[in-house]
Amino acid sequence: MSDGGDGTYRALIAELAGLVRLAHEALRGATAALADPVGPGAAVPVAEKALAELRSRIEEDAAGALGGRAGVVAAVHVGTEVEALGQLAQRLLEAGWARREREPVGEHLRRPLCGIADAALETVARAADVLESAAPESVADVLTELHEVGQRQRLLYELLLREEGTDLVDVADLVLLSCCYQQCADRAGAIVRHSVLFSHAGV
Repeated sequence: MSDGGDGTYRALIAELAGLVRLAHEALRGATAALADPVGPGAAVPVAEKALAELRSRIEEDAAGALGGRAGVVAAVHVGTEVEALGQLAQRLLEAGWARREREPVGEHLRRPLCGIADAALETVARAADVLESAAPESVADVLTELHEVGQRQRLLYELLLREEGTDLVDVADLVLLSCCYQQCADRAGAIVRHSVLFSHAGV
């Protein structure tokens, strides 16, 4: 039996899933701004608002009751990963602003990067659902998707190594961005990896 109380613990898990969704919203906004560096429109304000709310809620959760021993374990683990996702969203926003000073990369390079971004953000979105459901098959699906992100990253790198005409600054930016998205997927994987354990901890 947990020392946190099942109702309190379940509410905490729902709150943590909400933080993951906020991180996803920030990442999605930052990615939209990167996709259209000339006219990012409302994407940047949306991402910045989600980031501000995420940071505020992380601080509130850290200061509030955590639902006993099980709550401490789940909250610190997930909170650490969500905070890292927020930092990655901030890095993507900064990269987007920096890219506005340069010409957009070619479509043949932008397309595989977008594929990496889409796959990585999907793992983050699914991590929130899996955290709440803790279905073992869903955990396995997300962990499998991590492999897909890695494969997409490899294909981009193979293309960059063949593309002798691509400016080296653009090459560096593409590698940096792909690493950011790969880290997003890794953080999502870390969130779901112990979700089944967390689901039973409050019982």
